[in-house]
Amino acid sequence: MAKLEYQEKDGKVFCPLINKWLIAKPEEKVRQRYICVLVNSYGYSLEQMAQEKR
Repeated sequence: MAKLEYQEKDGKVFCPLINKWLIAKPEEKVRQRYICVLVNSYGYSLEQMAQEKR
């Protein structure tokens, strides 16, 4: 499995859980970096996570 990388450009951050670029607010930056940690360091898959689940 390829390593998941944090991506930010033009004031937006890429969210692999929903496959979209979102506005790079501080909370969103932390969330996307931590998703990379969960996948790369702890072996979670993106299918095991959700973005803003109600």
